[in-house]
Amino acid sequence: MTASMILFKTGLRISEFVGLTLADLDMKNRKISVNHQLQRKRNMEYIIEDTKTSSGTREIPMTDDVYQCFQRIIANRPRPKAEPMIDGRCGFLYLDKDGKPMVALHWEHYFKHIC
Repeated sequence: MTASMILFKTGLRISEFVGLTLADLDMKNRKISVNHQLQRKRNMEYIIEDTKTSSGTREIPMTDDVYQCFQRIIANRPRPKAEPMIDGRCGFLYLDKDGKPMVALHWEHYFKHIC
């Protein structure tokens, strides 16, 4: 439930959340840098896009709960044989069974299963 807690407590859009990389998390100062989102096109191509609106580019402080969730995600993140690189970004927090970044559709299926 780590991901759902982060989404609930931060107000991140799912596309912003799946686009987060290790470099976007300032664990020392407990801040999340949101300046892009991850999308997957119909042809299965992964792309990085700007945030939905200009005000979507922001820095979000981490509450203690969110900080602990990110600590768990980082500690449990498997080390892939090769880090996927999308438009110059790597270190995505969640990878699928094929070692590619999870996208919104993965999480939508997961949340439906929970319900």
